[in-house]
Amino acid sequence: MRTCSEAIPGGHRQGGVSLVEVMVGLVIGLVASLVVMRSFSASEAFRRNVSGSADATQMTALVGARLNMLIEDAGAGLVQGRHVWGCRVLATRNGTALLPAALLPEPFMRFPGTVRVLPVGILDGGEAAADILMVISAGSSSGNRDIPFDSDGRVLTVSNPNGVGLLKPAERVDDLFLAVPQDVAGAPSDCQIVQAAPGAGGGAPVMDATLGLRVMPSMAQSASAAAYTTIPLNMASTSYGGLAIAGVASSVFHLGREAAPVFSLITVNAYAELVEHDLLQRRNLQSFGENIVLLKARYGLDNGNGGSANDNVIDQWVSPGEAGWTLAELMNGEEATEQKIDQIKAIRIGMVVRSAQVPDADARVTRVTLFDDLSGTGKVVRELSADQQRYGYQAFDWVIPLRNMKSTPKS
Repeated sequence: MRTCSEAIPGGHRQGGVSLVEVMVGLVIGLVASLVVMRSFSASEAFRRNVSGSADATQMTALVGARLNMLIEDAGAGLVQGRHVWGCRVLATRNGTALLPAALLPEPFMRFPGTVRVLPVGILDGGEAAADILMVISAGSSSGNRDIPFDSDGRVLTVSNPNGVGLLKPAERVDDLFLAVPQDVAGAPSDCQIVQAAPGAGGGAPVMDATLGLRVMPSMAQSASAAAYTTIPLNMASTSYGGLAIAGVASSVFHLGREAAPVFSLITVNAYAELVEHDLLQRRNLQSFGENIVLLKARYGLDNGNGGSANDNVIDQWVSPGEAGWTLAELMNGEEATEQKIDQIKAIRIGMVVRSAQVPDADARVTRVTLFDDLSGTGKVVRELSADQQRYGYQAFDWVIPLRNMKSTPKS
């Protein structure tokens, strides 16, 4: 019998790992882990920065498409009329006055409730706050010309019909018109939005292949021209009511189907969203952009200041806060202002978009600048607070032409 101290024949002494080897392995593993984590963190920070930049660009593309569509159409259906720029808009529906508005919702409360017709109006927000844009346009394919009429307040007696009242099959008439007094001395008068009665329009609709719609014909085309020359107004309590400016020699501008014309306000709310408010309250407040911290705009004028007037070339960019071009001055209702409004040929948009997440970056943006090439009040410089500096920012700047304003100036 062998004792514990005796060696086992043919056996080997057990080997092991020394403490030094264990410590070296731990150090190597720790260093490798730190390298991997550091690389992953740098990669993730780079991915977030690139992703944030791409998100901002994509958001601007979507917002820009909506703004381009609204502003390019500004003034549509109205530009060839007389005494329409600067007329005070009256609109009532369901027995409630829509315009002038008693109170506008946030973030539009500082915009005046009394609205006058402009293709685009800009309420200056200074360097701290976003501007508020107002856009007005018709949605009619009848052209930019007005139609003379007489009225007793319940019926429009049209003296020169041009084929207004677009219809789709199986739809009833709900077209809107803007009645504008013409027999006025000096400054433009009040204008009113009215609605055609469901059965309005004499004669048989004619198919227009270019529009893909049935069109109520003009007097020359209609077999029952006498019936067509009268357009009964929708006098129902749920409609826009009768014509309050009856008896005044006037013209009407066809605004199109009830949902078609644009009477919109646009700005940035407290949640960094770009929102649109319909002044006719046909739909609720709509958001179509996020992480937008600043929206500014400038008028592009074809006024001969630095170029030739009325050649459809922008001669000057002016701030809506500059004397002579404030919203209050453009909506003062004076005769001379009508010619100034015709000089507005483009709108320049400046927008600052914020990253959705806080990027991992040592260099912080302390201020943002828009319209850097302009001088004086044209340039916008906004200082960022310490909390705002945690985010990344991109500034975008583009020009939107007012295509309907490129017409022969009215005499």
